[in-house]
Amino acid sequence: FINSCSFQFLFARHEQLVFTLVMVSKLQDSPSHAHAVAVLAHLTRHRGNTKWIVMRLRSVVPALVTAIQSPHDGCRKFACYALQNLSQDKSCRQEIANTPELLVGLCTRARKSTDEAEKLSVISALQNLTDEPGNLVPMTNTPQCFATLIRIAHGQDPDTTEKMRYLACDGLATLSHWLRKVATSAQSMENGPVEEPNSPRALFVPSLKVVTWNQWE
Repeated sequence: FINSCSFQFLFARHEQLVFTLVMVSKLQDSPSHAHAVAVLAHLTRHRGNTKWIVMRLRSVVPALVTAIQSPHDGCRKFACYALQNLSQDKSCRQEIANTPELLVGLCTRARKSTDEAEKLSVISALQNLTDEPGNLVPMTNTPQCFATLIRIAHGQDPDTTEKMRYLACDGLATLSHWLRKVATSAQSMENGPVEEPNSPRALFVPSLKVVTWNQWE
């Protein structure tokens, strides 16, 4: 049933069901927790569920952060798939990036994972998050972010593929673009004429324009 889009939409709106899955996903001593995380990952495949899961079902993303630290390989992989799917939604990226320990957890899996699919999913999630200008601060405040992306871009690990290197380079280029925007915005306000406090030139705000789509199918 869970592979059906219509059931994915309905199951995500059954709050007691999702709550039960979240609680089971935290029982890492039980094999059932991997199945719970897999079901949560399938719920994120429906594009209509992303905002609902991130903004309404606020216990899901922290549960996925816990799941990416699971000793079970399949559990970690599906948790990474879910975070990749949720991070493709432009309006959810800032909320996701500010989840405690999420960025650290993704960077850890990007460095330590030996599974190609899992590693690609983690790097894709990081690349998605870099595309939100509001995430510049939390990603800059997480030293592992830049270090991890640079390591992958250089291909220092033997299991790093060309696609992974491309995504890491794209993420670094996007972050440098936001840094440049901040610098030129400040320079414009310093050297230009006095403007109203709420004018477009005087504020640096997200455009909310979607420029990429990177989803695990």
